[in-house]
Amino acid sequence: MPKIVDREAVRLDILMAFQRCIGKKPIDKISLRDIATEAGMSHPKLLNYFANKNEIIYTYIKYTQDFMSSHCQKWFRENRRDNFESNLEYLNAFMQYVAEGKEGELRPVAASQTFVLGYYDQEIGGMVRREFEDWHDTMSRCLQEACGEELGRREAEALMYLCVGVMVCNYNRAISGEINGDIIGRIARLAEN
Repeated sequence: MPKIVDREAVRLDILMAFQRCIGKKPIDKISLRDIATEAGMSHPKLLNYFANKNEIIYTYIKYTQDFMSSHCQKWFRENRRDNFESNLEYLNAFMQYVAEGKEGELRPVAASQTFVLGYYDQEIGGMVRREFEDWHDTMSRCLQEACGEELGRREAEALMYLCVGVMVCNYNRAISGEINGDIIGRIARLAEN
């Protein structure tokens, strides 16, 4: 009897191998053989799942988009605003999740490299823009549902700037660790006269 393979699980394993490769060297220096080795498979077997490196990159960008939107929605569903003293405390808790995540999540930690690729590659650039548009729409809906109609697209965009900055800094281990507890409050202090 032939072995039944979960094709999507293998593709996800390959994407996570690609992500680990990005942690070792720049995307342009990564070969399909590097990814196959990291995934613990042969190069020909990898080609059964992805035709070329660009397909892996495009799929990784789509994975990032889906992850960011779905996990944003999930966090806001699981963490009701009325369980927190204020919007500030609530959004700080969200930022802590952005920085630290939950154990066992297969977080896309190499998204910043794909964002940079979008500057040089028109197709990737379009994918990254769609990724951010989708995340922006999701963030707007989540904020309005949780905190009220007065929070909308502009606040969602500001929160996205913070999220991307925290993700990039956390990936590069450039944040102090203290920032996670009250990042929104510290930003608000910058606006005080």
